[in-house]
Amino acid sequence: MANKGVIIMAVLWILQSVGRLCFAFLGGPEGMGQFLDVQISNLTSQVMFLMFLLLGVIGLFAAVSLLVKQKLGFWVTTSISIATIAFDVWGCTIQYTAAIGFVLPIISIIYLYARKSEILH
Repeated sequence: MANKGVIIMAVLWILQSVGRLCFAFLGGPEGMGQFLDVQISNLTSQVMFLMFLLLGVIGLFAAVSLLVKQKLGFWVTTSISIATIAFDVWGCTIQYTAAIGFVLPIISIIYLYARKSEILH
């Protein structure tokens, strides 16, 4: 069984991933702009849809991998954290509220690297 910190992190990733998937499914490829305060092009909407879908699915995979104590969980969570930060940096150029997306990935990177030897043993 994973330790409490990893369990909490995995649950937070599940929540964030489900949230991203909900936005993707509710918005669809052409309708992501409905969640924003600014108008966006169809191409931007499609990119947002694809990224929300990918980050959601991979985030769920990362969370499950952490919970079952797979070493892959460490690497997938670290990678998805970096990808999420990069996506949300771009998102901040469209709407500043995308900065909320930085919180969990930054906490994840700090937490996981502080316990890297414990997790990867």
